[in-house]
Amino acid sequence: MKEAEKVREAGGLAVIGTERHEARRIDNQLRGRAGRQGDPGASQFYVSMEDDLMRIFGSDRIKNMMGRFGIPEDEAIENKMVSNAIESAQEKIEGYNFDSRKHVLEYDDVMNKQRKAIYGRRFEILFGKAEEIEEKAKIILTDVLAKIVEVHTISELAEEWNREEIEENIKAIFGDINSIHEAFHKAESREDLTDLLNKYLEDSFLKKKESVGEFAEAVRMTMLRAIDVLWMEHLEAMEYMRGSVRLRAYGQRDPLIEYKNEGAKMFQQLEGHINAYIANLIFKIGPSAGMSTTPIQNQGLKLNLNNGSKNFQHSVSNKKGEIGRNDPCPCGSGKKYKRCHGR
Repeated sequence: MKEAEKVREAGGLAVIGTERHEARRIDNQLRGRAGRQGDPGASQFYVSMEDDLMRIFGSDRIKNMMGRFGIPEDEAIENKMVSNAIESAQEKIEGYNFDSRKHVLEYDDVMNKQRKAIYGRRFEILFGKAEEIEEKAKIILTDVLAKIVEVHTISELAEEWNREEIEENIKAIFGDINSIHEAFHKAESREDLTDLLNKYLEDSFLKKKESVGEFAEAVRMTMLRAIDVLWMEHLEAMEYMRGSVRLRAYGQRDPLIEYKNEGAKMFQQLEGHINAYIANLIFKIGPSAGMSTTPIQNQGLKLNLNNGSKNFQHSVSNKKGEIGRNDPCPCGSGKKYKRCHGR
């Protein structure tokens, strides 16, 4: 108490600032250190015309005024105009910083929606029942086969189909189609070809399930592996694209809009690639329930599959499996989500 009395008698705490911060909040916090709770105190700030705040915003006007009135450079100026100029500069910088933060959040929101969709899908696979995993695998295989047929049978005339390329893509999934080779080349309509492949899929899937122990678990790990590898590649591609879209501002195009549009297209492609890789790996699962050790980058179909925006919207709206930033990452790395796949 004696020390506090001495401070009051001496005039209280004096805060001296050698420059003004670009945010008024910081200056006000420093001022608030003096004269707290009714105690005496004072604050004084000094600003140089060479400070960044004054040099960038409005110092020329004050320098011109000093020249007109013949004020020496080393003489201090205490004038309302100086304070107003500083506050005006601070307001401009605060507005700029706010817009920057807002844009960062808008950019991050694009990735956040994609992240929720991917982790929602991953959550369903990670905690799904064996029969659910097998059903998901069948749906993916059916969709991929349908896409192959759709892309390569645009013409209504069967003789114009590129059967060699269709066969190559189908073999990439099943390994061989010897048992349906003749029927495949005799199919005269898209519906006949689709029915043939779906029937072959059912038979092949059942045989694979019977020959592999813990088949559902092997399929589960195959799906997770495909998602993890391709998601990490997608993150790198999105980061690169985010840097490149800024240049489109020179062409009078909004970089944020471009980023959202390109990001949606890339995510749709990602979902198609994930399905293609999963379809390409399932029938390579060995009898010991192990997965193929071939690098996933070399196992893709020649066909780039695209699930379309409908699946994207459905996935994004799925709130199941939402993960906190400090929760353990579902990939099993042991790291926090924000330090692993949540980056």
